[in-house]
Amino acid sequence: MVSITATGHPATRDAVRDGLDWGRVAVATLARSIIVTLLGLALWAAAPAVIDWQPTTVMTGSMQPRLAPGDVVVSRPVAASEIRLGQILLADDPDQAGHLRMHRYIDDDAGGTLITKGDANPQQDSTTITRDAVHGVAFLRVPMIGTPILWLHAGNWSAIALLAASLAAVLYLCTIDGPLRRLSAAPDGQANTNAEAPAELPARAHNGTSEQRVNGARHAFTRRFTRRRARRIRRLRRAGGAIGVLLLAGTITAIPVNAFADPFHHVAKSPTSHFTAGSAPSATNVMCVNNNGSVVLSWKYPAGADIPKSFSVLENGSAVIATTSSGTAHTATVKLSGLLDLGTVRTLTIRTDYAGAWTATSTNSVNVKVVSVLGLITGTACA
Repeated sequence: MVSITATGHPATRDAVRDGLDWGRVAVATLARSIIVTLLGLALWAAAPAVIDWQPTTVMTGSMQPRLAPGDVVVSRPVAASEIRLGQILLADDPDQAGHLRMHRYIDDDAGGTLITKGDANPQQDSTTITRDAVHGVAFLRVPMIGTPILWLHAGNWSAIALLAASLAAVLYLCTIDGPLRRLSAAPDGQANTNAEAPAELPARAHNGTSEQRVNGARHAFTRRFTRRRARRIRRLRRAGGAIGVLLLAGTITAIPVNAFADPFHHVAKSPTSHFTAGSAPSATNVMCVNNNGSVVLSWKYPAGADIPKSFSVLENGSAVIATTSSGTAHTATVKLSGLLDLGTVRTLTIRTDYAGAWTATSTNSVNVKVVSVLGLITGTACA
């Protein structure tokens, strides 16, 4: 009499293993999609320099909401005779030696020099530029890819350390499906060493013929398991590749990486371009209310005072992030974003813009918290 005892794999164990495999493939695919997206944005920002186009990192928020600090704008060279009204020009800043100005060309002065203006600034620039000072015309905008440069310039080392740790974590997650990929690439005879094989069939035999039969059954079962698992891994890889393509396509669609120059600007702020009138009334009682991922700011303005031209929302006291269409509006909706913000607190104030270059900034302010990952997942809430 021959006695054989065999153990099988319950269906629940296979289901759990499949679920874990799917999870590893999905997480690794998402991580690789993030890395590919970042590399693609960096390539868009750096590659034009090969053909002598000039990338410039936006350091101020004077042109928000159209252009945010940390964006990279690429300018293409242009002949002096090809400069046209309405173009965004990158030129040497006559007010600050060694600095560049990127503003819209709006008019010519009597001497033939170019008058420029930042779209968010209430007045034109106080100094004009000559045609031979123009380096090029803004052509391409790559959003937020220059934010680490902004952090370095501001000495925000905690944000830089957090970004480095996040990138290291994402790079690690790119590798968590490595055993699955190696298994599907290995020959049948080697695949069993890379995956958990079924438990060997224990056997008790009382003669040589029965022992050979048991060994044959064990090997056949192991080969079937290996082939079945390899087929499952290949299906997971194909599905993971499809997921990666969809994620990358969706990311590229959501981020406008190519556009003509006219919507994009960068301003090197002149300290003499505007000043604050001490007697001009300012906005008071600035309030903040949450609004589905954004915030609505409201304020009061003295009754009977001259109606200003507009109101501007300032971030951290300097960067203009929103401007009302008239001086009678006393609310503004704000939604901030960035490359990586995990609850970053920003201070918002209201600036009153009068005719001429007169302004007055509110004495009270509100704080908001910003959550943003690559500008794709964003949220702003009252702090």
